[in-house]
Order: sequence, then C-alpha cells, then structure tokens
Amino acid sequence: MDDTVAHIHAKLSAACSEPVPRPRTFVRAPGGRRLGLPLSEQRVAAFEAVHGIRLPSAYRTFLCEVGNGGIGPDYGLLPLTRWTVRDIPDARQRLGQPFGLDPAGCIPEEWARLSADQADPYAGTHPVVHRGCLEMTLLVITGPARGRLLDVNLGDLTVPPVFHPQPDFLCWYEHWLDGLPEGRLAPDFSDQSQGSDDELVDLLADSDSVCGRRAAAYTLGGRHPLGSRARDALLAALADDPDRGVRMEAAKTLADRDAGAAESLARALSDQDHWVRRRAMVYLLQVTDDEPAYGSAARALLHDENPNVRMAAANLLGRAGWAS
Repeated sequence: MDDTVAHIHAKLSAACSEPVPRPRTFVRAPGGRRLGLPLSEQRVAAFEAVHGIRLPSAYRTFLCEVGNGGIGPDYGLLPLTRWTVRDIPDARQRLGQPFGLDPAGCIPEEWARLSADQADPYAGTHPVVHRGCLEMTLLVITGPARGRLLDVNLGDLTVPPVFHPQPDFLCWYEHWLDGLPEGRLAPDFSDQSQGSDDELVDLLADSDSVCGRRAAAYTLGGRHPLGSRARDALLAALADDPDRGVRMEAAKTLADRDAGAAESLARALSDQDHWVRRRAMVYLLQVTDDEPAYGSAARALLHDENPNVRMAAANLLGRAGWAS
C-alpha cells in the first residue's frame, strides 16, 4: 500500500504540472488546491465512530496520506463528509448495513431482487464521485463487496450497478491517473479502456461485455483525431447497441469529436430509452444551431411520454431559442 501511495503522489504531481487544459476533470479543492488536505487519524476515527463502521483500508489510507476531495474522475472526488444527493437522516444507521451485491454473483438477477426487497438497496455504500445528474460512483463500506467501487444511477433502480474492476480505492485512483499523462483522457471518466484505436473499435463492435463496450466508446472520446473506422463504429453503436449506456457514451463521444454528429444525434432523439433521448437533445444543441434542419425533431420531445424528457426539452429549447 505504501508503494501505491508513492506512485499516486508521483503521478499526481506529473499530471498537475502538465500545461494541457482538462476541463471539469481537475476539480479544485477549497483554496485552489488540487486535493483537499489529508485528514488526521482523529478526524477519520471520529467519522467512523459516528457511523459505527470502519472505512476500507485503501480509502482510509487515501484520506490520511493523499487528500480529502478534489481532483478526480468526472466532477471530482467528494470530501468524506459530503453526501450530496444521498444526504439522508438515517445515514448513521445506513453505512453499517451490508450492501447485498457480490461482484462474483449474477449482478442483474441479484440487483432485481435487492432493489425490490429493500427500501434503500444502496445501504452500506458511500458516495465518492458525483458523475452528473443522479449518477454516482459509490464505495462499498459494508458487505461482501467491501472496498470495491461501483457506478450507479440513483434515479433509476431498474439499472443494475456496474462494478469497477479495480480491487480497492487506491488501485482505482491510480488507474485514473494512468490515463492523464498522455493527454488522451476525455473530460469525464468512468472506466477507461487500454488499447490502440483499432483495438478499441474492435471491442466496441464485437465485445459481449457491456462494460467493455461502454469503456471503449468512452475512451475513444479522448483520442485525437477520431478516425473514420472509429466514427463508423460509434455511429453503429449509437444506432444499434442493446445497452443504453453504450449508446449514451457513443453519443457523447460523437458530439465531442465528430464535426458532422448533428444528423446522428437527431436520429437518437427517437431512441427507445428516455435517457438516451434526453442526452441526445443536450448534445444536439451543443453541436448545431441549425434550427431549420433539426428543430422539428427536437421540438417533438416537448410531447415525449417521459416527463423528465419533456421538462429537459422545454428548458433546453427555450435557452437555444428553438421553442415555438
């Protein structure tokens, strides 16, 4: 663990000295620091005593020897006591309850049972990253997956969590840092994938792993330039991939990297999944101001069956001046 902490300090120092701007990725802690100051043993122990738990050792080491909140994936690491959308009155009892999923089990089946049987299926977990909207990265504090991290959508319990492959918090954070020095990291991070552009395209097109395809679509967003083969694979994923997360990642990468993405994003406005339709609307208005070409398709979402899509459409179209 000491070696891992030393590696993290070295890689963090190298990444923070780079002149390449990384919007949203380098979230600053209070006072402009990249990370909040490390916590004392006494402060961490006091938190544990209040909640009746013992933090996983790798996360505890990070808090005491590296920092507390700041630079990290997506919108950055949350400080230990920052609960954001999960700040609930019974948090003291909740952290000590075992989180029921085992990474070695059948996640979809176990999650369907867990989310149906428990009022708070995420009991035993702690938020460490806010990924946007109601999407979070959680750390398992209690239960068979103790110490593991998982990505969740708190707004939709029908979507099973996705475990990160790293065994603990320090390995997970170092894995994120490993993507920084080459300047090939997309502004956000979920689970970056290693490999050349061609290897990522093959993974996106052919992998049976949903996590693998999502990671490939996501990682291609940090590649400059986006090659024609990668673009074709992303277009195919946006249109046909059975997993909505893959389609959403493909939409984002196309919006970020493809100058001609507007047409494909407009088609995604009629996707079968309401999350994809809403994201497609956001990205479409980011890449084009051509109302004559796309305004009609975008305004159709004002009558979408899902109320969240309708509200998002009204807000976005009004700000863009496309609402009639």
